[in-house]
Amino acid sequence: MNITDKFSRKLRDVRISVTDRCNFRCAYCMPKEIYNSEYQFFKKNEILSFEEIIRLSKIFSSLGTKKIRLTGGEPLLRKNIHVLIKYLKEIKNISDISMTTNGVLLSEKKAMLLKESGLNRLTVSLDTLNSENFSEISGSKYSPENVLEGINNAINAGFENIKINMVVKKNVNHKDIIPLLEKFSGTGCIVRFIEFMDVGNVNLWSKNDVFSLEDILGTISKKYHIMPLEKNYSSEVAKRWSYNGGEFGVISSISNPFCGDCSRLRLTAEGKIFTCLFTNKSHDIKNLLRRSESNEIVKNYLIDMWSNRADKYSEDRVSGNNYKVIKKAEMSYIGG
Repeated sequence: MNITDKFSRKLRDVRISVTDRCNFRCAYCMPKEIYNSEYQFFKKNEILSFEEIIRLSKIFSSLGTKKIRLTGGEPLLRKNIHVLIKYLKEIKNISDISMTTNGVLLSEKKAMLLKESGLNRLTVSLDTLNSENFSEISGSKYSPENVLEGINNAINAGFENIKINMVVKKNVNHKDIIPLLEKFSGTGCIVRFIEFMDVGNVNLWSKNDVFSLEDILGTISKKYHIMPLEKNYSSEVAKRWSYNGGEFGVISSISNPFCGDCSRLRLTAEGKIFTCLFTNKSHDIKNLLRRSESNEIVKNYLIDMWSNRADKYSEDRVSGNNYKVIKKAEMSYIGG
């Protein structure tokens, strides 16, 4: 079965946050002023169990889902995450399982376990190679070298085409664009530059802080000859270019929204479903899961939810049509 929303967009990709906890305190996601020692994270019984995630994923698969991405928080903080991946891998029609991580917990053993469990792809967040900038942005005790070690462990474990995500913020790390491209030139890793987005409320987003797609390409063009590439698949969020070190991408939801072919649904660690990264409306699937043994009831709920989906926040923001400022779910909660 393939279900579609009000704009004929199919449900193809599901992002599952497996924990709301993280060992970083990035200013654009979990600023340490708010997510401090007094912050109340979810208790174990409040988050979805592996069994519940697997059950839901099987239902998603029956509705046309092909790809699952595990996010957080930091997903590697979830104990035995490789066991979950092993079971997800066995689900019929799920062709791609990926994970987004900050990389510092990618030990040799962990990277090998992830590969052996069937994880297809890895995306690693790395916003700068400058140690001082890294400390300021990540709000952590770690260094770029810790992330690079994790990436190297993943490569040695057999992961290919690892994506390196850099959130670019004007006057914070935009000067680190070229050093990051140079670092991964010829490695097979694909650097993706992400415009600073208005996700959530705690990051104090301002359009003045956005280093746009045009700015990013202008910076890179001063150093490299670049050529546009075709999308790998229709709902891919990153625009792609080649340079003489390989390939890079730009995710430009501020200057160039991609709502038109969005096929993504997001499931939070506590079992809330969001049909848009920028929405403030969620659907409580956990309570339905825990009170109903019928997969058919859960399936029909999801069909009704997706069929009524009409989200296009980023396009409305650019056009001004039907746009209004709303209090949105935080990045760390919704899972990116």
